[in-house]
Amino acid sequence: MADEREDTIIKDECADDLSDVPSDIADYEEDIAYPKNESEAEFSDDDVQLATDSDESDEDHSTPWSDFDLPRTNNEFEGSLGPNVFPEDTQSIEDIVKLFIGNDLFEYISSETNKYHNQNCKKRKLNKKSVKFVDVTAAELKKWFGLTILMGIVKKTRMDDYWSTNPLIETPIFRKTMSRNRFRQILSFLHFSDNNNKPDNADRLFKVQPIIDYFSKKFEDNFNLGQNISIDEGMIPWRGRLNPKVYNPSKITKYGILIRMLCDSNTGYISAFKIYSGVGQPVPKTVMELLTRAYGKWHHLYMDNYYNSVELAENLLTKKIRVCGTIRQRKGFPEKLKRAKLNVFEACHQRKGEVLTQLWRPSTTKMIRIISTIHNATLIDTQKKCRKTNCRIKKPESVLDYNKNMKGVDRADYFLSYYPIYRKTIKWSKKVSMYLFNCALFNAFRTCQYFNAKHKGLRFHDFLLKVAESWIKDHEQNLEVATTSHSDAIDRLSGQVKQHQLILISESNKRKRRNCHVCAKNKKRKATNLMCKSCGVALHLGDCFASYHLKEKY
Repeated sequence: MADEREDTIIKDECADDLSDVPSDIADYEEDIAYPKNESEAEFSDDDVQLATDSDESDEDHSTPWSDFDLPRTNNEFEGSLGPNVFPEDTQSIEDIVKLFIGNDLFEYISSETNKYHNQNCKKRKLNKKSVKFVDVTAAELKKWFGLTILMGIVKKTRMDDYWSTNPLIETPIFRKTMSRNRFRQILSFLHFSDNNNKPDNADRLFKVQPIIDYFSKKFEDNFNLGQNISIDEGMIPWRGRLNPKVYNPSKITKYGILIRMLCDSNTGYISAFKIYSGVGQPVPKTVMELLTRAYGKWHHLYMDNYYNSVELAENLLTKKIRVCGTIRQRKGFPEKLKRAKLNVFEACHQRKGEVLTQLWRPSTTKMIRIISTIHNATLIDTQKKCRKTNCRIKKPESVLDYNKNMKGVDRADYFLSYYPIYRKTIKWSKKVSMYLFNCALFNAFRTCQYFNAKHKGLRFHDFLLKVAESWIKDHEQNLEVATTSHSDAIDRLSGQVKQHQLILISESNKRKRRNCHVCAKNKKRKATNLMCKSCGVALHLGDCFASYHLKEKY
């Protein structure tokens, strides 16, 4: 009875229908025969339960299980770790980032954003002070994304604070690069697909499908994974009403959009991903879709008990992929091991051909169930002693390798959570797209470390700063979109007037005019078609230009 009470406590704290459940807890529920709808109680009406994805009955296997174990002779890895596509300059961070986020993507998003504005501009009521919308260019959008990267590093509670002139909190680069109103304008109309081309049987991910397809191809084509890989799920934060939203109590971000990822175990590089759209499908099919590019290379795949089953392990062997991980009782675990009674640090096993199932007891309250087509049933002396019993701790080799190589997705989540570029928004499509941009930047960071030995000490923080700097200082900015902020430029009083040049506000439309900044300061409304190239403010030639760059109070 004491053990049952302890297990009940563990269940209340850790149980999770999605993943990351200790194998003994998941099976404890089955043994006590809980009602089927008990696990559904954790989901709200707006959430999507994924239990149907993992429903698998015990298979009837013709080949018998045996206690006999043979030394393992695994096949040699036939793949190669490293990049498939090389940049123009392997020392240039900007060129490496272009492998994952090219100018073609900025061209596409700017085109769809302009198209979306034209379709919906008449539906919105604009204030008299609102700035007239000007078509977004790829160069301007690049600067916009550069600012969003900086927002993930320089965190402030309100978006307006980034354009504040208060010396206590100001960050001048934001107002120098783009006005606050223009930034909000682009964010408001940011779009990724044409609503008019939506098919009748469109998936719920239609609004972000072009972005998904783009990054899926880039991630798979640009880099080859090492031998050890892992599959696990991440969570795109989202608390609003959305059909595909799920609840996962084991994650730090408990509410959100589920994304399953295939990652390299050592670096966390994201090679493939699949976003849950609210339509359930068998778990083995999801795993096979993620592993399509990994067939035939003898990868070692590590997964938790949500994905593993005896049947899946046998199917992956035919694709030259070996697996290792925890497994639940109902997924083909042999009957003899279900009834086994073990002392602490004891183990027993059963084998059926290439598939090894193993039961190991790490404590009086836990039983770990392992499936592997990589290892044999060897127990490894860890050279450590249990503090309670003073006994030498022995672990199966499969458990040691699982703990070592199952951290690929966790490594990616670790980096993505520190400097997220996505902002709070009422549209889930923007949150998903910005999350994928974040993944692309992380993959570019890992590729950069691979190319350059000197960049192995480069931190992700510094890498993002360099990317933001290269995007913001792109000299191909469309000068028709000038800042509308009345704050002064940082270097207007540098003393080097020759560095400041007057240019046309619009090269394509010489009649385009704006109010002179100096005249407006003196409460005069006089328009001009000229602006300072470096300061971004409209000025008259002559006294206004000189006063602005030479006098502190003009």
